[in-house]
Amino acid sequence: MDSTTLQPTTFRTENRPTVAVQRFRQPADIFEALFQSVQGGEAHARPTLELAPESPFLPFLEIGFALRARMEKPEHHDYLLQRLRPHLSVMIGTLPASILPMGMLPKLAPLPGFRELEDISDDEIHHWLIQEGGLIYGEMQRFELENYFDAIKPFLPPGGVMVDLGSGLGKVVMTAALTLPFVRCIGVELLNYRHRLAQERLVRLLTLARQGLAALPGALTLETPLRLPSGVMATGRHLLDLGSRILFLENDMFKVDVRGASLVFLYSTCFGPLMDAISDKLARELPEGALVSTTTYPIKHPAFRLLQSHAPGTLSWTSVMIYQRIGPEMAQPASEARYLHQPDADAWEIRAREDLADMTGGGT
Repeated sequence: MDSTTLQPTTFRTENRPTVAVQRFRQPADIFEALFQSVQGGEAHARPTLELAPESPFLPFLEIGFALRARMEKPEHHDYLLQRLRPHLSVMIGTLPASILPMGMLPKLAPLPGFRELEDISDDEIHHWLIQEGGLIYGEMQRFELENYFDAIKPFLPPGGVMVDLGSGLGKVVMTAALTLPFVRCIGVELLNYRHRLAQERLVRLLTLARQGLAALPGALTLETPLRLPSGVMATGRHLLDLGSRILFLENDMFKVDVRGASLVFLYSTCFGPLMDAISDKLARELPEGALVSTTTYPIKHPAFRLLQSHAPGTLSWTSVMIYQRIGPEMAQPASEARYLHQPDADAWEIRAREDLADMTGGGT
């Protein structure tokens, strides 16, 4: 299919009213209860990162503390903005979320030996901001995921493996496993607390599925014809084997091989600075024909052909792009940087000074 920008009028624009499922009369009741059970992750409490000598985030914490110390004192705002200004291409938002009052930096004092901002290089700040963007959390709403799977299913062969890189609390992975007949759905998440919450949600999902199956008036067998929420036909195995089809991994997305995936999902709204590295990884590992979807940021790599582009406000609140892996295997990354994002520095500084003044109660 040729690449095309779609402006459909058939996509949902809000979540349907829901009523809690009281009785399981048919498989559709089980599906509805399971979908309801995985909603609401965007409102979860964000714990702070652990401040301990053995923390894998210790270098991140050191730089974060140094930046936050400058943010908290109005007389230091000029210097903070001076250090951030060269790195706008890799910043998400006006100021780094982690140093804001509700960010993930601990409220405790820094550990002895932590450096001041003057002793931290520009390269370290640059890489810190890239890592910081990956810690920001967001989720698609239920109706947006329904739209997404409606859009992606015409391009998917039967079965296959779906991988969500940066899977958070697991909503997309579990929704995928319910909606379409994937052989396996895998979520990869770096932060331990998000991985742990995804595992807890999966336990609740599978417990509810077992309760629903046991309550059906007639037993569902492995070969019972079953219409999935997407309209695709499958068999009872889809629900009976649900637990074996979902896997969550606590790992760095760059350390997990996606060679067997038929679909890679990226909620990449906070991955702008990583898009070149991610697309190089996917070009090396994915087989020809595999699909990749991104949000907000496009893939600009010769190994991927755009199939569909959905503008903000149609499929989702942000843009959604669907790509297909084309051409031979690529052992080497493309030689040029393809994603370059550079906000207007003067306009950014005006916004940053306003935000800093609001937070500290003083002028900058």
